[in-house]
Amino acid sequence: MKLYFSYNYFILDQLISVYTMCIPKTQGDDRGGIVKRKSISLIMILLVLVFTIVISACTTVRVDRIKATKDIDLSGEWNDTDIRDVSEDLIKSCLKSNWYSAFTKAKKRDPVVIVGSFTNMSSERIDTSIITKKMEIAFVESGEVVLVANTEERDPLRDERMSQQIFANPATAKALAMETGADFMLLGSVKTVTDREGSKTVQTYYVSVQMVELETTRIVWLDESTIKKVIDRSAYTW
Repeated sequence: MKLYFSYNYFILDQLISVYTMCIPKTQGDDRGGIVKRKSISLIMILLVLVFTIVISACTTVRVDRIKATKDIDLSGEWNDTDIRDVSEDLIKSCLKSNWYSAFTKAKKRDPVVIVGSFTNMSSERIDTSIITKKMEIAFVESGEVVLVANTEERDPLRDERMSQQIFANPATAKALAMETGADFMLLGSVKTVTDREGSKTVQTYYVSVQMVELETTRIVWLDESTIKKVIDRSAYTW
């Protein structure tokens, strides 16, 4: 930092020297008008340089590593804390619901679930794939649900199995048409309602999910997690 300032001050000193040389020594100098214009131009250059030095000196970058679970709100928009809270809330509700106990009692096995898409119907750009992945993680970690690959993940798997039929050793090639069929599909959506007055905004997020039985299209479970934020954007900050 000291070297940086020394270099800039050196340049500034050199420009001041040039500026001094351009100033007319006498009032009667015939070149006074030309030199005066040059002097004004140099003054403007010096002012821009000084301003640049001050701005660059005030610009610093600082990075702090913190725990991923720490709650931080900067803009008030949808963030990782909202994703974590919503996912935990919905997965608990899902596994405690009657659909799960009714299925295990009737079928004598855990249900097979595929997590479908979460549609972003909000006023913000929200990557809903993060929500679906957290739901998948929660299902697997619960040990109470058999999770199968979603639509996007299945295509490359099927391509690999097809390729094995041609290139892999028959003893190790995986058979076709042996996928585990899902009993249910989890679908969801994210919506927002915005209420704004002056510098204050109330932003409400509604994350709705439903468990649909694939064979009958019956909705066996439906729930919604809500997050409400009050955002105050002051006109002036110091």
